[in-house]
Amino acid sequence: MLGVSPLSPRLLEAFALSRLEVGLLLPAAYIGGLVFALPGGYLADRVGVRAAFVGGLLITGGPLVGAALAPSFPAFLGFLVVAGIGWSLVNPALARVILVLFAPRERGIAMGIKQMGLTLGGIASALVLPALAGAAGWRVAVGLCAAAVGLGALIAWSVLSGFAAPAGAPDRGSSGGASAWWWLGRPGLLVLFGAGLVLGMVQSAFLGYFPLFAVQGQGFTVVAAGGLLAAAQTGGALARLGLGAASDRWHARGRPPWLAATGTVSAMAFAVYAGWPTGSPVAATVVAVGAGVGALGWVGLYLVLVAEVGGAHRAGLLTGVGMAFIILGILIGAPAFGAILEASDSWSAAWGSLAVLSAAAALALSVAGSVIHRESGS
Repeated sequence: MLGVSPLSPRLLEAFALSRLEVGLLLPAAYIGGLVFALPGGYLADRVGVRAAFVGGLLITGGPLVGAALAPSFPAFLGFLVVAGIGWSLVNPALARVILVLFAPRERGIAMGIKQMGLTLGGIASALVLPALAGAAGWRVAVGLCAAAVGLGALIAWSVLSGFAAPAGAPDRGSSGGASAWWWLGRPGLLVLFGAGLVLGMVQSAFLGYFPLFAVQGQGFTVVAAGGLLAAAQTGGALARLGLGAASDRWHARGRPPWLAATGTVSAMAFAVYAGWPTGSPVAATVVAVGAGVGALGWVGLYLVLVAEVGGAHRAGLLTGVGMAFIILGILIGAPAFGAILEASDSWSAAWGSLAVLSAAAALALSVAGSVIHRESGS
């Protein structure tokens, strides 16, 4: 999922794309996940973790092979869409595992470790794929992503043997019919999901355009831009662990305020990009790490909070709902950023709009915790 971003400068050249078309790359990888987010969450509750997780990886890996062989940009986007369907099964399955295996004061760090795997993959992608694409072509780089997913599926089939069966029947009202939409009557959850949508927009725009901004707006080479993206991914990985541990330590009403802090940090970093972009490698790396903390560090904490509200028997379903809102934001964010960039021909205007969105998410999350706490009666 994160291999598309560092390859965007190469794909722009290979397919002769406009900067607006670059904004379609990341959403294409997620749109299938939006369509199948709720069914994916339901399946994770019903068919068992191993089947959902390994099946999701296999559904992702096959289309990536097709993407590596795609003859045109529309075909490339189409394969990414299908690959995203498999990804929609992964997060609900693992959220259920974490909720079952770990006590409340351990879940934040557990989810942080799980989500750190995503950012470590992003770091590896940012460091390896641009150089590989320059030496052997972007098709070889995408093919490597497909091989990595296939290897993961083989390993997971054995490792998750203890989770081959469903964890048990869902509780009354947890699935099916109108009861699947019970969360619509919870204003606190709606605020949380709305914030997830905005944070998804921020993440999408940042991942979709940061490498191009580093090249065009800061004057770095394509390989150096990949290094800056790796620095941002490192910030995100560290934040996922740190935020998880902090929210475990101060669990009572503690997760939403830490989520709000990530929005504040990203707003500050994007304000720097809007007003004072720098070509200094050291300064650019520092700001990139901060941007990664804010734009990428929130996901694990967000998912564990949503899973906890769903409970052991509805964690998959509610995680699927949360992922649907995040993915919707991902679909909107990068194209909207690209549209602002094209209309204004100004990186400052585009980054400024992202800073405003981040601040809005921080404000929403700052009040969501008390509302959710009051609704749960705890």
